[in-house]
Amino acid sequence: MSLRRTVAAAVLAGATLTLASPSHAAYPSGTPWVLKPGEFYSELTGSVYAANSFYNDERGRPSLGGKLDERTLVSYNEMGWKSRAAVWLAVPIVNRGFTRFTGGTSTATGLGDLDLGVRFRLKSGTTPASLSFGWTAPLGGNRKLFPGIDGDGGTDPGVYPPFSESNASDTSIYFNQGLQSLRVGVDFGGRAWKHAFWNAGGEWRYRFLEFLNTDKSSHNARFISGNAQLGWWANHSLLVSGLFAGEWLTSQSENYDRNLAFDRDPMRLLVGPRVTWRVDDRMDVIAGSWHVARGQNVLHYDQYYFGIAWRQSSLSRYAGAYGGTAEKSAPASGGAAASPKSK
Repeated sequence: MSLRRTVAAAVLAGATLTLASPSHAAYPSGTPWVLKPGEFYSELTGSVYAANSFYNDERGRPSLGGKLDERTLVSYNEMGWKSRAAVWLAVPIVNRGFTRFTGGTSTATGLGDLDLGVRFRLKSGTTPASLSFGWTAPLGGNRKLFPGIDGDGGTDPGVYPPFSESNASDTSIYFNQGLQSLRVGVDFGGRAWKHAFWNAGGEWRYRFLEFLNTDKSSHNARFISGNAQLGWWANHSLLVSGLFAGEWLTSQSENYDRNLAFDRDPMRLLVGPRVTWRVDDRMDVIAGSWHVARGQNVLHYDQYYFGIAWRQSSLSRYAGAYGGTAEKSAPASGGAAASPKSK
């Protein structure tokens, strides 16, 4: 390992542990580039945010009546599987706490939602495209707790259970709804102008407790989402990106947001910068943030993340997180590809 990589690894390890188990989609959520067999991308990211207000049904921002803190540590791994397909796996460790302004704190720590999926290459070259299928499921938690970390079911502090000092009752109301989700997405990308690239995509997601159950008491909802990224290489090692992610509810069961009298239709628009320091062809240092620019029945927060990534890839530097230091990708044919040499 080179001196630069050794120093970067030491700095990042200390910083990530300092964040304590720092969340939302800090890792790549949609990309048109697909790794080949023998290639991989691994990312360890810590994030933290605090929220004390939410967007209501009229998109105003009333108080939560307290402060919600979240710290998450996410391990994300994507590996080339077949000549035109790659698989990914993400596992988060989450710590959440809600402190009421009137006193009393509810906390929860544990595994969040497992994220597993497969990405297929539809097109390679200078204008790549991919098709992805994903599944999320809770690794732990209580399905009665609300809202969950895998998307909010419509936030309204009036429906939260009261604080209890009893150890016999679970008061960690901000941890996990125990719901699963299935999703399918399409992503596109390419070069922009000199030293820049872009990618954009869309996704349909079905979130459920009882699969395809249409009863009044069931818990399921359907969403559409979009994401976009514009990246620019400021110099040989520094990549500056602007990101956008949005999600809109299209339909939900009456009891999805745990209130039969009202439908809390969630909508959220996120924007944020991401800065990548490319240490060498196999290693990155990452820092960025997500900010809720607009929403409805969701929490308002500013989330900050910091991480480190390791990679073996024949993709070019214009493939975003998955690319190396070469100006062009290696040919798509010929099975597993070796990593390009740094220039």
